[in-house]
Amino acid sequence: MIKILIVDDFQPKRDRIKNLILDNHDIQESDVWVARNTKEARRILYKEHFDLMILDLVLPIEESEECSAKNGTDFLHEIGVNPSINPPIHIVGLSGYKEEVQECSEDFSKKLWNLISYDESSSVWQDQLQSIIYHLVKIRQQYINATFSSNSNVIINYLEQNNIPNTFIGFNWKDIASNIANIVERSLEVPAKFANGSRARNINTSSIKIESEYDFQNLIHLVLRPWLPCLEAENIAIIFDGNTKSADFSIRGNSLIIEAKYIDSTGKKNDTLKTLEGLKSFYSMNSNVKALLFLILVNDNVQIDKYKIESEYSQQTLPLPICVKVINNKLKRE
Repeated sequence: MIKILIVDDFQPKRDRIKNLILDNHDIQESDVWVARNTKEARRILYKEHFDLMILDLVLPIEESEECSAKNGTDFLHEIGVNPSINPPIHIVGLSGYKEEVQECSEDFSKKLWNLISYDESSSVWQDQLQSIIYHLVKIRQQYINATFSSNSNVIINYLEQNNIPNTFIGFNWKDIASNIANIVERSLEVPAKFANGSRARNINTSSIKIESEYDFQNLIHLVLRPWLPCLEAENIAIIFDGNTKSADFSIRGNSLIIEAKYIDSTGKKNDTLKTLEGLKSFYSMNSNVKALLFLILVNDNVQIDKYKIESEYSQQTLPLPICVKVINNKLKRE
């Protein structure tokens, strides 16, 4: 999150600016600093880095000294040339001294990101300042996400090149849901790829079979637990109009809901598709749910267009991304 330094010698104005920031933006009080004069501001900038400095341009050098616009211009000049000072990324001038600021407007315009006229009886300055802060918060968040993403890609590439296990499954709930679906799908292929060695006579992978919805749920639980220790089974996801709905699986306080369905007949297929519609509507009432994953296991004897179902019932956009994965049952008993 961004850090802000308010430099102003008039306490009521300082408090008004600080309250505006804290009341309207997701910024912690510890990230908003204040200074009453240029000397105090300089001392803070020696040690701290700030995204934004809100500067009253008519300031005293020290407390109880005379205020002047020259002190403001001198301070701005020093920020640019003193190597010991950490320059704020953006500097906004916010002053009610119109005449003094006008006299030094050329100097201020060269060094400021924006110059806002402060008027205690007007809300215009508040709107202008809030717009700037909103912009900075958004840009900083995008920067953090981009930096994290690029760094993680380096790590992921390193793991792949060195054949080291990677348990990272996504940056957001939509990607996590999609990757979980792929993990579960691959898990149905693994037993068939094993062959009993001559020394492993007591291990029989052919005994791993799925013949019911409970079998499928147990497999999901077994496969995902090492990846997601926070995975919960049969957790109450929503209470609506006196009715409770327990999800097959939930992750992190119902942020991601997983429902597992097993289709072994045409009748069960029709029932499952109707259920999907109802569950989509039901879970959309819970604001905690950030994404929904439907895992549908289908026997070979059931005619089903998996790609049509996945495309029709999946939903990539907000408010509730929905991932539908239709999986062929490769562990059905012959």
